[in-house]
Amino acid sequence: MAAVAAAVLLPAAGASAQESAALPFLNVPVSPRTASMGGVSSGMAPSAYAQFDNVAAVPFLEGSFSAGASYGLWQPSSADNNMIALGGIYNIGDRFGVTFGALAGINASYGLMDASGADAGRFTPKDFKIGAGVSYRFMDNMSAGLALNYARSVLAPKSDLYKTSFDTFVADIQIMYRLDDFSFSLSGNNLGVPVKSASGTGFSLPMNAELSAVYENDFERHHVSAGIEGGVYFGGPAAGFGSVGAEYMYNSIIGIRAGYHYGSEKNGIPSFASAGLGFRFCGVNIDAAYLIAGKDSPMKNTFSVGIGYSF
Repeated sequence: MAAVAAAVLLPAAGASAQESAALPFLNVPVSPRTASMGGVSSGMAPSAYAQFDNVAAVPFLEGSFSAGASYGLWQPSSADNNMIALGGIYNIGDRFGVTFGALAGINASYGLMDASGADAGRFTPKDFKIGAGVSYRFMDNMSAGLALNYARSVLAPKSDLYKTSFDTFVADIQIMYRLDDFSFSLSGNNLGVPVKSASGTGFSLPMNAELSAVYENDFERHHVSAGIEGGVYFGGPAAGFGSVGAEYMYNSIIGIRAGYHYGSEKNGIPSFASAGLGFRFCGVNIDAAYLIAGKDSPMKNTFSVGIGYSF
């Protein structure tokens, strides 16, 4: 049964990887705040999910600790992936930062056949990513960070005849510079060696380089954040991408967010608009994001929610 499933599935997975990079879930924004701002993340103030967003920002955290969990339904009209994420960060003396993150994706199931072509049940592909990172503020206004992640994508039931999963290690590196109310970030993401299909063919990861600029300021009871970032994919087909987003919070309690992401389906994440809400009270934060796209876009009706605690 497993052999038949793998024989049917893996050539299709290889064909898809030729058109785009493998392990596309590495690009999924796990933070609802990030998602609601069009994907702007690398130059923002750090959140519990800095392991996957902006590891170098942790030494600039106003507090000492933040942890969170999120759930998202990713591309429900096509992939229908359930994404569950956990994250935590710790700021040590405003100089060192430590991050942790884990992501599990439960994808849409498909039917299996045995050797005779009879129905043999269903299988649910799964994606996993887990890792840790460190950062160091080597100047008062500049820091650097490194995040390492193990990633695994299970495509079919285990088989002795066919390779039914992809496994790899990826790294994110980042430099951040702060000047008054502005933050600037340069990062390289999903850096790693290609994965190999059942036939031994290598397929690139969705590696990319990204540049970001963010403005954040407080005006009495009002807080405003706005950012722009752009980059290019060099793993798989070359493609550019860009995001803009903004956030307004009143009295550090309630906030509204919006943004837009420009991307390409051949590599990375397709274009979408976004909106979201956030609440803060006694160290607890609740965030939600909803993505808006055309009726034929796989991004339509994607959403995520999360809860966290900081001090």
